[in-house]
Amino acid sequence: MIGHPKHKLGDVVTFYLNGMKLQGTIEIIDAYGTFEDDSDVSYDIFVTNHPKYKDGVLIKHINERMLD
Repeated sequence: MIGHPKHKLGDVVTFYLNGMKLQGTIEIIDAYGTFEDDSDVSYDIFVTNHPKYKDGVLIKHINERMLD
């Protein structure tokens, strides 16, 4: 819900992106969304199991509704 994130910094979460199930740690919370999409809470998540980025990658602007 906009303005009221379900998750907090450091939480480990999973989500699907481009058909891949990814897992990572929440690094940034945009409680009121982003400039591009202010309809939902948005998270920047450091993903540790991305097949292309073995050392991890920060994926930005993941809407709360995308998280498991």
